Amino acid sequence: MNNSGDPLDRLLKSAAQAPIPVSREAVFTVEARVMAGWRAALADESVLLVLWLRRTIGFACMLVLLGALWNVRSAFHHTNDETVFADSALQIALNQ
Repeated sequence: MNNSGDPLDRLLKSAAQAPIPVSREAVFTVEARVMAGWRAALADESVLLVLWLRRTIGFACMLVLLGALWNVRSAFHHTNDETVFADSALQIALNQ
């Protein structure tokens, strides 16, 4: 049996003799159809995302405006001393 030295050299020699796989590119028409499908799917998803974001932002703005109006209304409409006392106690507790 002929043992010709380093196993790494034998491995590299056999790897050099292995056939090189030929890579095939996709046909242009198939590639064009796939790309068109991806673009159409992306457009559909982005439209839904934009609509959802618009509604969410509109709802958030409405909540901010209602909160601001509620705060202004409650600042000017203290009907009796009990509500003023409760409000001042609440404000002191929140500020600490």
